Amino acid sequence: MLASAGCIATPTSTPAPPTLPAAQQRDEGYALLYKLMSDESNVSKLLIIKHADEPIHGLVKEISDFAKDAKKQMDEFKKADGALSFDASGLPAAEQEARELTSKTDAKELLTSSGKVFELRLVFTQAQAMGYGADLSKAMETHEDNPSCKDFLTSVAQRCGQFRDRLMGVLGVK
Repeated sequence: MLASAGCIATPTSTPAPPTLPAAQQRDEGYALLYKLMSDESNVSKLLIIKHADEPIHGLVKEISDFAKDAKKQMDEFKKADGALSFDASGLPAAEQEARELTSKTDAKELLTSSGKVFELRLVFTQAQAMGYGADLSKAMETHEDNPSCKDFLTSVAQRCGQFRDRLMGVLGVK
């Protein structure tokens, strides 16, 4: 009965997707990282209208300042390398839509919560973002030939990883 309804998938082998040119892979990675750093550079603005106790307030401010600096550095890379583009993430439309929906949901939940619930949501979303930033930067290192850009990506991966660890420490049970 399930087979006739199309619920049982038959195994198929799918060919590997074509490899993208190195410059396109690099640009897509930078587009994703630039978007992340842009978003993170603005998170501390939330603390203008919402309250978080120390050390959360200070940590979020530190992350925001770091993201602003990383974004400025990427702007400098783009000025130096006119071929570098931050415009196309290369994500499928459904993935882009899912990310936008997640972002809107997170923003709504942050804006409509308060107290410890707000702090928990803030720390959780920041930990997710920093984990993603660390992993994305590490993955991008393999697509970067410029030594100063590679050093930058290594530094971003390390800092994001450190921020993630600190945020996870805030979430720790006492």
